[in-house]
Amino acid sequence: MLFHGRAEDDRGSRRTTVRVAFLSACLLILFLLVLTAAGGCFIKETIDKALVTKKGLDVANAISAKARDGYDVRPARAKWLEALQAYTADDFTKTNALLEETLAVLDDCDDKVAERIYYESTDGTKVSGLLFRPEGAGPWPLIVVCHAGFGEGADFSEVALMVRDKGYVVFNPDFRGSGKSEGEHEGAKGEVEDVISGIKYLKSEGLVDDNRIGIYGQSHGAAVALLAASRYPAIKAVVEEAGFTDAVDLYNNGTGATDPQIVQLRDELVSMVGGTPDEVPSEYAVRSAINYADKIDAPVLLIHGAKDPLIPVNEAQRMYDALKAAGKNAELKIYPEEAHCVNDPAGRAEVWEMMFNWFQTHV
Repeated sequence: MLFHGRAEDDRGSRRTTVRVAFLSACLLILFLLVLTAAGGCFIKETIDKALVTKKGLDVANAISAKARDGYDVRPARAKWLEALQAYTADDFTKTNALLEETLAVLDDCDDKVAERIYYESTDGTKVSGLLFRPEGAGPWPLIVVCHAGFGEGADFSEVALMVRDKGYVVFNPDFRGSGKSEGEHEGAKGEVEDVISGIKYLKSEGLVDDNRIGIYGQSHGAAVALLAASRYPAIKAVVEEAGFTDAVDLYNNGTGATDPQIVQLRDELVSMVGGTPDEVPSEYAVRSAINYADKIDAPVLLIHGAKDPLIPVNEAQRMYDALKAAGKNAELKIYPEEAHCVNDPAGRAEVWEMMFNWFQTHV
């Protein structure tokens, strides 16, 4: 889910649920779907399933906490995914055993691969994020990885490490209101300035090779990536996946919808921006990259699932058409059988390969 409620008492727990949904570049969304489908049916399930469900979430949180501190948790997340497979097969005894193995593997994840940095955004908000340096001495070309939903940069540490190993310095920001950053979520408004301010900070520290800067984003992070490129010409390449490009469309998609998740997304958007499109049109406009296609000079690769219920694929198609009409360099890859983000392993591998090639060509 892109947006979550902002009540202080439950924001942490709801944010944790979103983090789990987007871990490992959307693969872990399967776990959330399992829980959602189970819904109010736990009363009919065995106590074993309830206990294993809680344990699985606790282990996922422990992995996230260690990733937040900058450690390489890839072995633990891989083992956790094995537990997830057993869980979806209703083999709770095996799930429990694999979760125990996951905890043991996590204890051995002692390779610190990222450092936490802090800086100020344009409005003075204190923003944080994780910095992954490649081998050798900088400055290096920079890739910014914009996390999905309202999780945090650590959720995409695996992505950062893949990119880092290609010779880039990688920055995973925590948008305002996320992770260890101050402020409140703004739904792709202030978050854009957080990203641009982070790039400027890294350049001031001598870490970035001139203007060799690329940006990747997923879902909410994809919207942020596109908008950042429209405001900051130093960004030379954009790869966005499953992003919303028109906030009004996002609102309209939830109007009349029967899926409670889509309706909630619409309601949270309204709460965040301060009204409906008719009431505050400028607030929707500033969050809509499609309005700034002519301002994006960076080549853009758009990736979307044809069956995405949260952000319909027509948003990607319309953004592609707007970029091409403005004479921009853009490509669009649609996965016919995918929903929100590409989850099929073969498709996932293809997405990463396309991303690497895009950055290698344009950054």
